[in-house]
Amino acid sequence: MNDKMRQLLRDDFLSFARKAIRKLDGTRISSDPYVEYLATELMRFAGGGIKRLLLNLPPRCLKTHLASILLPAWILGHDPQTKIMVLACSAELAEKIARSIRSILSADWYREIFPTCLKKGHGKAMHFETTDGGSVFAASINGNFTGHGADIIIIDDPHQISDAGRPQALAATIDIFDTVVKSRLNNRKTGRLLVIAHRISDKDLSAHLLANGKWEHVVLPLMATRDQTYKTAYGPWHRREGELLRPDAEDEDDIALLKKTLVNPGFDLLYQQDCDGQARLPICADHFLTSARGDYWRLPRVLSVDAGTADDSDASFSVIQAWAFDDRNLYLLDQWRAQCEFDELERNVRLFNRSHRPMVILIENAANGPALISRIKRKRKLRRLVMPITPRGSKKARLNRHIDKIHDGRVHLLEDADFAAEFVAEFVAFPHGKHADQVDAFTQAADWIDENRVHADKPRSASPFVHMVARGNSSWGQQTSTTNKPGQPGVCVGRANSWYKGSFIMVR
Repeated sequence: MNDKMRQLLRDDFLSFARKAIRKLDGTRISSDPYVEYLATELMRFAGGGIKRLLLNLPPRCLKTHLASILLPAWILGHDPQTKIMVLACSAELAEKIARSIRSILSADWYREIFPTCLKKGHGKAMHFETTDGGSVFAASINGNFTGHGADIIIIDDPHQISDAGRPQALAATIDIFDTVVKSRLNNRKTGRLLVIAHRISDKDLSAHLLANGKWEHVVLPLMATRDQTYKTAYGPWHRREGELLRPDAEDEDDIALLKKTLVNPGFDLLYQQDCDGQARLPICADHFLTSARGDYWRLPRVLSVDAGTADDSDASFSVIQAWAFDDRNLYLLDQWRAQCEFDELERNVRLFNRSHRPMVILIENAANGPALISRIKRKRKLRRLVMPITPRGSKKARLNRHIDKIHDGRVHLLEDADFAAEFVAEFVAFPHGKHADQVDAFTQAADWIDENRVHADKPRSASPFVHMVARGNSSWGQQTSTTNKPGQPGVCVGRANSWYKGSFIMVR
């Protein structure tokens, strides 16, 4: 082996992986573009650029070879002091992984590239050390691994496919991950976690990690659901809608058969990785509960703004939603929606702020969002409330994070709200409806509430007066006082013709 080749195998993980797998079992890694993308993300993880990485791929896509066997060998070559723990769904798989890693580290060609040496006299199949203090420990995720620590923990297929219909087994694995696995990191700040899995349920470990929102997510469906470009260390990969992940391994007949025969888990989960949340839909109108007006004024509130483009029949809608929340439910107190010019949108955001006194004003950083954020922040009193939001994931994936709230009846609408029918209709039609602006505003608010609910449990201070504002399509009427008790319908004081025709909202 010449110096140039040794340098290439040291510096490029994919080149190392191609040689290692050929020497290990005589097979060759395909030249499919997804392999270059996976290698790029795994190199980022190995270098510490990613601390929490979740890989969701269909079966038979080399994820175990690349991430559980070849990556640990490559990491130990660069840093033989690293302690690595590999956990799998079964002891048999864990032992196979450990033996393969050991075989690579013992090979003559590997020792030509890296100075890493195995410690003699430590010959357990599932636990071995390097002479520099590094180690590999492998076990079943359901086994006993207390007493062992690691700098890097790799979890390969935490669930058996048969667990798809066993919610208790899924929950038990998630509990082990939360209470035991994470505690095995030698340093929580610098330690790294890698989970490799195919999706089997909407309540599996991957769903649990995605709901957390702090994981880098690499998800590759068997068949692309939309055009997408991926950045790799070897150049961009342009994947077109409908393109297969492994064109030489599957065809349309194979996919048709999978769709027909797979039940639990279904095709959308096991092979498409639920990449856009298809498996969780649809939503029905009766999933949303209606509530009478009550003492919601005591609950913390947020404004969620989805800024559209312009006042045109083909333009996207702008939406402002006022959400109250407690420790379980979300309550949509008011909504404004229109195809409007920028100034009208800004004016209504200010009016909603005065009306609801929110904890935060969430504004999507897209379309007219950046301009709105800049304009609103000019006001010193509003500057601290405005929070720009960059959407995380596709529209379906964002809604998928909160489907359980809707299915469980935890999203409430006021029974006399004039916007309720329009709001519900958009959710029922999603993702095939013409617009999704109300869905986007909801997921934006729900994301923030989930992350901040624990810091917002103090009740709002009581106000001795209740005000009513009459609202039309885009114009607002004057304010007038009433003396009704907070949370009760108010009575307008003044001449009826001094108000715009429209719905009323409570102003505190």
